[in-house]
Amino acid sequence: MTPMSVAQKSSRAAKVLAAAEDLVVKQGFKGVTMSAVAQRAHVGKGTPYLYWNTKEDLFLEIIARSLADVLHNLAVRVRAEPALAVAERLCVALAKAWLERPLVRALQVTDADVLGALLDDPRAHAIAAESGPSAILRRLIPLWREHGTVRTDWSAEEQAAALELLLIGYFAAQTRTISPGMAEDRAGALGMAEDRAGALGMSISAMLQASQPTKADSVPLASRVSDLLDEHAEQLQNAQVEHRRE
Repeated sequence: MTPMSVAQKSSRAAKVLAAAEDLVVKQGFKGVTMSAVAQRAHVGKGTPYLYWNTKEDLFLEIIARSLADVLHNLAVRVRAEPALAVAERLCVALAKAWLERPLVRALQVTDADVLGALLDDPRAHAIAAESGPSAILRRLIPLWREHGTVRTDWSAEEQAAALELLLIGYFAAQTRTISPGMAEDRAGALGMAEDRAGALGMSISAMLQASQPTKADSVPLASRVSDLLDEHAEQLQNAQVEHRRE
């Protein structure tokens, strides 16, 4: 038998990852088996085990990859639109992006229906602690302070704690169970979601006494913010690849 190339191995792993993510969103972690993942990916029943020792390993990589994608995609947006790098706009963009990815949202709001026992895994706790909103904000705040776009009469730790509380409230409001009558009015629900996002941005701006960077400083700030987001995304991906069988 001819050994598989690195590209072929990568392709098979990618199929497994895509199939697993689709299944867990629909059925929840508890309801998904490795054999069902293999069947959905159209690969051999034992193929997932060529790359991951356990189901937990597979789904932890999916969560980490989803988080990395969120951070990388936002870095791309910041490079294209430097004005997005300021606190009130970036926090809103991050919060919305986190909620748009089902597994990232499930980790953020501890959704047991989706992640089940995976929420009790110490590695899931580590991913949330090291790459969740609080961790990202604590790395961004010094940049905003250095570039003079937020107040400095509070400590960076106080600012991070205040922002985290605002985001917790935003996440709770956005993920609250929708009533039957509201579900029928999709346009109204989407409008309410946008109103909350706008209110979050205004609250952050008022709390941090945020100001726009000078024209000369906007591009350097955007460059540093995007580099930080990309660096964090790369660390997430590399950490998971190190734990995968090849």
